[in-house]
Amino acid sequence: MIQKILWATDGSEDSLEALRYVELFARRLNAGVVGLCVIPDYPEVVEGFSSEEKKRFEDWIKGVREAEEKRLKDIEGEMRAKGISFKIIVSTGIPDKEILEVSDREKVGLIALGRGRAKAGQTLGSTSLKVIRGSKCPVLTVGKAKDKLDIRKILVPMDLSHHKHKNLEFALWLSKKFKAVVYVLNVVEVGECRFPPEITEGMKLYSQKSILENLGRAKLSGEADIKAHVEVARNAYTGIVNFSAAEDIDLIVITTYGGRKFKNDFIGSVTERVVQESPCPVITLNPVV
Repeated sequence: MIQKILWATDGSEDSLEALRYVELFARRLNAGVVGLCVIPDYPEVVEGFSSEEKKRFEDWIKGVREAEEKRLKDIEGEMRAKGISFKIIVSTGIPDKEILEVSDREKVGLIALGRGRAKAGQTLGSTSLKVIRGSKCPVLTVGKAKDKLDIRKILVPMDLSHHKHKNLEFALWLSKKFKAVVYVLNVVEVGECRFPPEITEGMKLYSQKSILENLGRAKLSGEADIKAHVEVARNAYTGIVNFSAAEDIDLIVITTYGGRKFKNDFIGSVTERVVQESPCPVITLNPVV
């Protein structure tokens, strides 16, 4: 399913943390790696430059390209010494567009990148957000890697309003590669309401029953180690993030939205908040691609 991984790097701490997971996944999945650095070329700004300013900008681009090629060459040497195939691409352009174009051209099965820095009013860095929205393949987003790097617990948030669970299928496939336990979680959202305990318990029991019915409809391998959980929280993303922290989850696998008829580049607010606030890496999948 994943024979090649695209690691998009801008030299940030987040992208270097993502590299640690790229190495882990490449080893377990026997996959090659493409290391991509995109140097922003700001065409709309450069267009108004004088000839002298354009020359200075071109020299700057050249210097950055040489530095990035050297940096990636060093990483390539380290990866190849560990038996991992590594290809270098340094390009100029708009980062998110270049990442998606290279992903298609190289036929990668997974894109890995750092969360990036959020701007005011946003929860994710703009490049990460646009890549998650536009990618046809799964995207691994990393904030800070854990000290002990392994995938032993995988969390799959389950929306009970529909019966297609692409994230569950993908998580089960990964669990076999990593010998991991899969936690299937449904969050009962109560908002600011303070329901009586018996009402809350009834909601949890209904959700638990629905999870088991969904799992029963899925084609599960007898070897799959799956644990079903229901949590009550103010909203879905809070429940997912808190459960991840409490259970020391290593990886969350979530769809970009619930799978209803939205544009392909849509990302739901729950997924966006989970990616930004999760204490562990998150893999997002477009449910209709």
